[in-house]
Amino acid sequence: MVHAAAKNIREMIDGKEPSHEATWNAVCIADFGDGGVTFVAMPQIPPRNVNWSADGGWVHTAKIAFEKYFLGKIRRGIGEPFFESAIMGMLGVHKIKAK
Repeated sequence: MVHAAAKNIREMIDGKEPSHEATWNAVCIADFGDGGVTFVAMPQIPPRNVNWSADGGWVHTAKIAFEKYFLGKIRRGIGEPFFESAIMGMLGVHKIKAK
C-alpha cells in the first residue's frame, strides 16, 4: 500500500491525477519458536482467489534466513532488488493492481 501511495504522491507533485491502487496480496512467515506457519493470500474476486499455507519446523529456518536477508537489504539501502520483484512477479504477487 505504501508503494501505491508513494507513486500517487509523485503523480500529484507532477500535477497529475493519482492512478495507482494497492492490492491486498500478502506473504507472511509466522515463527512460533521451533515451528511456524507461512502463507500466501491473494484475495481477488473468486475463482482467482489463492490461499496457500504450510507449517512445520522448516518455517523457523526460513524466518531466520528472511530476517538476515531483510536486515542486510535495509543496511545497504536497497528497497526492492530486481530479483525480488522478478520472483514475486513469477508467483503472481504484485503490489499495485495492473491497469
